[in-house]
Amino acid sequence: MRLIAVAAALLVGALTPSLYAAEPVGTEIVSVDEQSGRMAISVNVVGGDGRPITGLGAANFQVDLEGTPLPLSEVVTVSSNRQPAAVLLLVDVSGSMLGAPIQQARGAIQEFIRNLDPADQVAIMTFSNQVGLLQDFTADRKVLSQAVSQLKPVGDTALFDAVIQAAAKIGAAPAGRRLVVLLSDGEATLGVEQRAASLDAARASGVGFASLGFGANLDRQYLGELAQATGGRFLEAPNADALRKAYIDLASAIKSQYTLIVTVPPGVDRTVPANLRVKVSLSAGSAEAVRLLNPLAGATAPPFDLGVGGIASGGKLEALTTLQPLPPAGVALARVEYWLDGQLLRVETAEPFTYDLDPGPLAAGKHLLEVVAIDSRGRRGEAQVLFSIGAAGGGLVSSRLLLTLLIIVGAVAASSYILRKKHTQIAAYAHRIKPWASRLPEPAGPIEGWPQRAAPRSAPVRRPKERLGRIVLMVEEAVRAGKLDAITEYAIQSAPLTFGTGPSCNIRVQDDDDGRIAVEEARLWLRGGRLVYHKLTTLSAMATEGVTSGWHFLESGEDLRIGPYRLVFQLEAEPEAEPDEPQGPQGGSDAGGPPQDHGMALREPHAAS
Repeated sequence: MRLIAVAAALLVGALTPSLYAAEPVGTEIVSVDEQSGRMAISVNVVGGDGRPITGLGAANFQVDLEGTPLPLSEVVTVSSNRQPAAVLLLVDVSGSMLGAPIQQARGAIQEFIRNLDPADQVAIMTFSNQVGLLQDFTADRKVLSQAVSQLKPVGDTALFDAVIQAAAKIGAAPAGRRLVVLLSDGEATLGVEQRAASLDAARASGVGFASLGFGANLDRQYLGELAQATGGRFLEAPNADALRKAYIDLASAIKSQYTLIVTVPPGVDRTVPANLRVKVSLSAGSAEAVRLLNPLAGATAPPFDLGVGGIASGGKLEALTTLQPLPPAGVALARVEYWLDGQLLRVETAEPFTYDLDPGPLAAGKHLLEVVAIDSRGRRGEAQVLFSIGAAGGGLVSSRLLLTLLIIVGAVAASSYILRKKHTQIAAYAHRIKPWASRLPEPAGPIEGWPQRAAPRSAPVRRPKERLGRIVLMVEEAVRAGKLDAITEYAIQSAPLTFGTGPSCNIRVQDDDDGRIAVEEARLWLRGGRLVYHKLTTLSAMATEGVTSGWHFLESGEDLRIGPYRLVFQLEAEPEAEPDEPQGPQGGSDAGGPPQDHGMALREPHAAS
């Protein structure tokens, strides 16, 4: 019966020299060196005879992690200046190896070491009753040869404990291409309760275990599970020749390994275990290898997408609204924070994590809502919603006027070429007729050639007369940015209005950056249903520079640019009697332009300064 068993074992060994003998192509993940955002994956690719396949490139490989493709940036081959391999030889020196088996094992291991690259490092651990380190990692071939010659069998077989300690040792080896080669001729006789723990330890190491079964009395199930759990390979060697060939093939595979350099996208969660899959495709066929990777030490969970129900971005909030966080499917929230304009409103730590937002106490204008959610795994999701609160009823700017203003602002972009051309034409003129900002301060008394006016007053005084129209003044850049408080409305009655930076002006504006708006820049009044805009100049400017004052006539709905401001005129009622604009004497401060327009009305946006 024993002879029949030996014959059967020899037959099995002849028919199945390696794990891949029945397939035209095979691949295995030997080791994975992972850092944040990057992996270096060492793989073997062999043919149906178990020998390495060389000459492959990036087009032959595909890599994914839990279904997420990992971009392949480089394939490092034996011809490249790559990092040396670190190989841990784990040798069974139990009593069953006494005699010819240990001698055959010594010869096969010596040949294995000689076939590695000179820079590859090797360490040797042995196990019988106990596990011991015979030789630490070194590239010195003489030292390694002496260590192999010291292999002496004695005692029982602590196989599972040996795998646990080997997993710890290879984990401390130099980073890069790492491999454990286990040689065993029998089943575990010590520490049999460590079986499951040994598989877990080997899997957690992230390094492939190549299991060599020497002889007939093997624990094939365990050696196969060990190779499968670590992405390695299981080879059976029933005799000395098969053992020698197995070691030579392993050395050749290590020399011809491919190192795949891949990028791990930021959205991949490495705080949890994940299956790494490498697929190799050749004309002869394809093969896949899968390795379960443990969470990466120090990894942080990526953020998740978060929506907010109950409010739309860019919308208007008019009534009490219930806000609801909307995480992706499968995300369990643990905490939700609601922030408004940078201030924390509420923290919710229980379902349904909603918050009722009341627009009543909020100021009119635009507001930014921020919702921050933390899930049960510590991941973070954020959402921002920009919304607006409408002004209270009865405000100065009606919805119809606001629509008109928005249309005007939109037309600004379309007419930019015309404006630039016109601005170029009047640039020199505007520079010469800006005397009040740079040449003359707020007048302390009467001005020569101009009738006396009432003393300056602290606030605009409007006569209790019929409202004939309105002037809407806006800061262009602020309105484009959505700041509606940059729009101001002024009533037009029968009396002229003054415009400028001085405190006595009916329409008072801030000094512009260039100082181009005078203390009293212009006067405005109605004439013939049109707005007359009269820019003031000094007598000295007229005498020395030959310039005249500026006259503009606006139809209802037309606008005028004044520095950073845009003035819009809207007629509401025709005046019963048109006021006469005070006229200075000949050569006075307003000479050079009569109040009559005589066809001077402008039909496109104007520029006064």
